[in-house]
Amino acid sequence: MKRRRSDARRATAPGIVGSLAKSEIVGTWEWNPATGCFLLDSEAAERMAGDARLAARPLRSEQATAGLEASEAARFLGEVGRAAEQEDDVAIDLWVASSFGAARQVLCRGRIHRDARQQPVRGEGTLVELADPGAEMRSLRELERAAAAEAIDEAAELLIAARRAIDASGRPRLRQLVDVLLLEVAREIASHSDTTEPPAN
Repeated sequence: MKRRRSDARRATAPGIVGSLAKSEIVGTWEWNPATGCFLLDSEAAERMAGDARLAARPLRSEQATAGLEASEAARFLGEVGRAAEQEDDVAIDLWVASSFGAARQVLCRGRIHRDARQQPVRGEGTLVELADPGAEMRSLRELERAAAAEAIDEAAELLIAARRAIDASGRPRLRQLVDVLLLEVAREIASHSDTTEPPAN
């Protein structure tokens, strides 16, 4: 059975799931795959479109994200499109405008609804702001980096097991190929270690 990416996130990030109980919904959105338009409530319209008066109006993607930085808008739209294509949930952190002036990081969580043929027919989601963004929380990007590091570690273990099996087979050419892969994986592990070690005092 295929494991959904969102299931894997919940399994590796129980702190986020628990923290959501302390959070506040600061906006909701809907997406129409047929037209590509979004419907935002007043709070989401203020934060994402930059104008609360655009609430409840069908907005093209560029209108619905006009209040976001260009890079954040592209990340949000890309995540919605990816979720629609891969039968997954929408899960992304965004920096959005705040009534207090400075941009705030919020969790954007959503779901793509499908028909009997598994074609996307509607998307909906929320913007969630944690009551205490600094507590019990790492950003989604940090979690994804950690997941990538874990995947590389698992690959190393599998390659080591493969090398032992190839040694038993007596095939030197295969051993050379596996050694090349092991070297590249070792370099990748080293690069992750360099980026995660705290700076020296």
